[in-house]
Amino acid sequence: MNKPVALIVEDDRDVVALFRHVLDIAGYHTEIVLDGKEAMDRLEVFQPNIVLLDLQLPGMSGIEILTRMRADDRMRNIPVVVITAYPLYAASLPVEPDLLLHKPVDINQLSNLVQRLQATQGGMNEPVHDLVTGLYTLPFFTVRLTFSLERIKQSEFRRFGVLFADVAQVNELKRKMDFDDLNGFFHNMADQFKIALRPTDTMAWSPRDEYFLTLIEEIPTPEAPLRIAGRVRDSLKKFLENNDYGLGLKANVGVLLCDSEYDDTQQITRDIDIARGYLREGLYTNPSIFDREMLKRK
Repeated sequence: MNKPVALIVEDDRDVVALFRHVLDIAGYHTEIVLDGKEAMDRLEVFQPNIVLLDLQLPGMSGIEILTRMRADDRMRNIPVVVITAYPLYAASLPVEPDLLLHKPVDINQLSNLVQRLQATQGGMNEPVHDLVTGLYTLPFFTVRLTFSLERIKQSEFRRFGVLFADVAQVNELKRKMDFDDLNGFFHNMADQFKIALRPTDTMAWSPRDEYFLTLIEEIPTPEAPLRIAGRVRDSLKKFLENNDYGLGLKANVGVLLCDSEYDDTQQITRDIDIARGYLREGLYTNPSIFDREMLKRK
């Protein structure tokens, strides 16, 4: 298997040596660029799995590099970790990186991040979008989930949500439809799923377990995730009423609230599967909000 590639864009050679050591141990092939313009030229011709980007660079600033990457369809989905010694400067960035680390960098934090990304290293090498639904693929979603988890570990008081939705009678539906018709059904259902969410949301499809996912990265009020889940449920309900096939199809929708106590994305996926099971069994109202402690007690 080819090693994932990390591009380090940093003009401090001591910092570069430290980052390279961490990434080498984690199993990454590292490329190092000391100049901002040279980094942009390199990004034009290849796609790394992750970019570690300083903001203060000769040739071209890290801010301009990040802005150009996010405006380019080919580069916008490359994970970017911004490294800076100026927190106030970083707070005014015109576009957000996937993660922001302050100098001096906590090497344990960086090491933990790249190790968690190891489990998702194929996520950036495979197609980003699912061929059936047009949503993000599950490996790509897992990369984004890894960064969301890392962000809340920087602040124990923050949380994010993972919304999930499926068709309760999916097995009956599969027995009734052939392969192409079933794919068409999920493609059209994905369109309805997107209507209830923002175009910028990270929405994905899990083909193995046949359910939809999206990240809720900002939770302004405790009621916000439930409102979003209710909107998704109502949107999917409208679609299913017009595509029922005599099965009484119903969409189950829930949100798992994730805190910094989760060690990795596998634990999050496990709890989503548990919560989906509870909804299928009718043990909770539809939609429902779940969290780690709630599932642990149950």
